[in-house]
Amino acid sequence: MNIVDQLHGQTLKMAAEIESNPQSETLVEDFDAFLIERDELMRDIQHELSLQEKEKIKEIIQTDQKMAKQLTEIQKGIKADIQAIQRKKSKQMNYQNPYQPITSDGVYYDKRK
Repeated sequence: MNIVDQLHGQTLKMAAEIESNPQSETLVEDFDAFLIERDELMRDIQHELSLQEKEKIKEIIQTDQKMAKQLTEIQKGIKADIQAIQRKKSKQMNYQNPYQPITSDGVYYDKRK
């Protein structure tokens, strides 16, 4: 199996994993390992590519773009979850100790000198 075929197979495998388990706890670690392995394979490509290999490279690029969109959506979801947790934590702290945050409401500012 040549390098382009290995790269193509691993890219399709990773894309399938992202689609099937977007909420997986090991997704980041798996994707990081995939990127390292893919980088090594890409460095090994040194010969002139045939037409079939060029078609596979085009498919890899399209799959990469799809994966990037999916990962962006996953990232947005994670950010939304983190913000929701922070809001919940803030509301809980305000409920437990309502006088802790000192506000400037009701403070009189004298404009005269």
